Amino acid sequence: MIREFFYLQKSDRKVILSALCVMLIAFGIIIFTGRAEKDTNTFSSADTIRKEKEHQAYKQRYKQHPQMVYVRTKVVYRDTAFRRGHALSNREHDSLVARYQIKISEGEHVILNTADTAALKTVPGIGPYFARKIVQYGQRLGGYVSVDQLDEIEDFPLDAKDYLVVQNASPRKLNINQLSLNELKRHPYINFYQARAITDYRRLHGPIKSLYDLKLSKDFPQEAINRLLPYVAY
Repeated sequence: MIREFFYLQKSDRKVILSALCVMLIAFGIIIFTGRAEKDTNTFSSADTIRKEKEHQAYKQRYKQHPQMVYVRTKVVYRDTAFRRGHALSNREHDSLVARYQIKISEGEHVILNTADTAALKTVPGIGPYFARKIVQYGQRLGGYVSVDQLDEIEDFPLDAKDYLVVQNASPRKLNINQLSLNELKRHPYINFYQARAITDYRRLHGPIKSLYDLKLSKDFPQEAINRLLPYVAY
């Protein structure tokens, strides 16, 4: 058979070799796609081990700080291939990830001002993105005085507020008689014009004794005064 191959015309040999190459390429593609499909439909053992370690670490943290969160233990594992293969927005990602975390049940709560990102991720609807946002915004504020302040975080899932509480709020105070304009406007509740109104009042009238001293300024409507009150000292 092989000897007869060499007696064929050159053009015929080329046709046969080309056909063999096409068959080999097609066979390789079938094998490769079959393996890829198998990989995307199986759980990663490494992912499972990592999740189990996270679960054990969380239980240890809960034993050390039981006042932070009360949780019913539940672990679900997620397909690693799906996580890698889908581009999601922050909110969509958090919504999806939140389904596969240990979650607290209805009637259980996380204390907002003492919770770290690990505890916050136990709240239904909150994943890594919003857990970080909650902590970062709380640091900028100087602490939360109301759960409703979470509405100020863009696209925050409002249903998650039912699982969060503020207890014994003790926010960090700003001494508005000592801070400079630039220092004042770093607070989320003081913009440039409000900071300038404060420094102008001090320059013209002396120390501020109450935020109501600023109520004649157009930059300090009653709503602005009310939300800033817990954060100022004189």
